Amino acid sequence: MSSGPNGERPYELSYSEVVQKAFEDCQRRASSEGRGREFLEATAAVFQRLQFDPTAFGEPLYRLVHMRLQVRTAAVGPLSVVFAVSDDRPVVYLKAVELLSGG
Repeated sequence: MSSGPNGERPYELSYSEVVQKAFEDCQRRASSEGRGREFLEATAAVFQRLQFDPTAFGEPLYRLVHMRLQVRTAAVGPLSVVFAVSDDRPVVYLKAVELLSGG
């Protein structure tokens, strides 16, 4: 497991096959719109933030108190994500991804 820019330990990213398929669908759509490279760069930036700075990335939406999760949303054009950060472990659960409309 690699460490972050300041030697910190990364958060584990967890997501379902449905989310993986959504990423693939978004990538295909972005590529067909001529935004494939922009999408890949946004994906790399999002994954970097989710692994090393998830509690400061994006905006909080709500808490799942009994599950001890904070659900957040963030956008790095043209990608939008919804994710949950565990209070107890260094785990981020990626819940949804969306390709934002072109400008």
